[in-house]
Amino acid sequence: MVMHHTTSRVGPTGVTSRILLTALGAAGLIVGAFLDWTRNVEGTHVSWRAVYQDSFGGTDNIAQSIGGASILLGLLAVLGLADMSGWLVRLAGAVGIVGTVLVIIQIQRSPDHGLQTGLWFALAGSVLCVAAGLTGFGRPVVIDE
Repeated sequence: MVMHHTTSRVGPTGVTSRILLTALGAAGLIVGAFLDWTRNVEGTHVSWRAVYQDSFGGTDNIAQSIGGASILLGLLAVLGLADMSGWLVRLAGAVGIVGTVLVIIQIQRSPDHGLQTGLWFALAGSVLCVAAGLTGFGRPVVIDE
């Protein structure tokens, strides 16, 4: 009796691409948190309320900052490398994209704020994380036993 089962094989190029893209994406998220997001204020000092309010203030507590959330997403993406499916890396990237777009909207709504480098680093890092989560998948292979 011949048994068939399907497996997915990932080549070394796919794994290398996922690791490289995840590392670059996580670096963008983490480094971006320490750069200026708006009004020469680092992401680690911009309140997380910047996601839903255009009158957001500053904070000295990194856990309550948008930069802290960006760092957390970068670390989550790196942790996602432990799983071959890439779902955690994609999730971290998708949440990062949604968060940065919401911050961009609030900054653009506020007349005295402007977009700065750190925000763009975080957005680019998020996009790279989504791309990383989509790479490395092999074609299904049927194995006869």
